[in-house]
Amino acid sequence: MSVFEKFAKKYFEESLKDLERAKRAIEAGDYPQAVFYAQQSLEKGVKAMLEVRKRVVYNHGPELIGIFSEVFENEWQEEFNSIVEGLEYLTEYYTRARYPFLMRGEVISPDDIVTLEIAERGIILAEKALEVVRNYLARRGIISS
Repeated sequence: MSVFEKFAKKYFEESLKDLERAKRAIEAGDYPQAVFYAQQSLEKGVKAMLEVRKRVVYNHGPELIGIFSEVFENEWQEEFNSIVEGLEYLTEYYTRARYPFLMRGEVISPDDIVTLEIAERGIILAEKALEVVRNYLARRGIISS
């Protein structure tokens, strides 16, 4: 197994841990933390796929969507759209789930903006996208299916 494949496997393992953290946070009523970990989970899953293609990415956020789309454009599969959908949704709330911000003259906290519904949808999108990542890695023999 190449070093890239080893990184891919470890990224995926960490993505699953973050997904579990997201679920524990939602059970505890900490919706911003649930969104944070759901986003981290999906980001690490995407980085696992990128490692397979020997593309090392340290950043995150909107750039990751572009990098993912560019790297996989020649082998795009319909299921990859769920990854982009999850990244788009979770990236929108990623910063809002971590820091206070100014909105229409009011200082808003993460708890003011991130609701149970937002957190639940984020986790569902992350789960769906990670299933695509799991299948991709399994087809390449990096993880067992």
